[in-house]
Amino acid sequence: MAPHFDNISAVLAHHGQDELLQFMDRYWVADRGSNAHLWAHEYNKHATCINTLAPSCYGDGYNTGVEVVDYFVRAAALFTKLDTYTALADAGIVPSQRAHYPLMDVQKAIEQFSGGKVVLRCSGGRRDILHEAWYMFFVKGSLQTGEFVPAQDLGPKGDAGNCVPWVRYLPKRSKGRRS
Repeated sequence: MAPHFDNISAVLAHHGQDELLQFMDRYWVADRGSNAHLWAHEYNKHATCINTLAPSCYGDGYNTGVEVVDYFVRAAALFTKLDTYTALADAGIVPSQRAHYPLMDVQKAIEQFSGGKVVLRCSGGRRDILHEAWYMFFVKGSLQTGEFVPAQDLGPKGDAGNCVPWVRYLPKRSKGRRS
């Protein structure tokens, strides 16, 4: 297992990943709390169970924190390929304060774009505000160099989505302003 890290920004900076940090500051933004807290949470929740990120997998040349770099480099690369906004816009689904969209249309647009299954999660008291999309993959090989193959099945636990049949896709907010 990969070790836990709390100061992701410092680790990435130590490894010369200034461009990656700028990218993350722009696109991997916390909806509450600090970006640094979000990144540590995501790394410690997801990366620590990826066996190819274990220090022992790096051999004698292991440099503390390189697994953090590998995880976030791969996550950023996947993010740039999985442009949820464009997938939805191409299907006529755009952010709006008023519009409601059939959940099935939202899911279909994203799945056609990504080539695999996706789980949609919603927030709000009625679970009608589209909040996140979970893309599912199988990895052939390691996280670092492997091929990410879109999953065609969600497995025995099925869809973990929690949205109602009609959802809202709200414009993003940034520092208290709409963007």
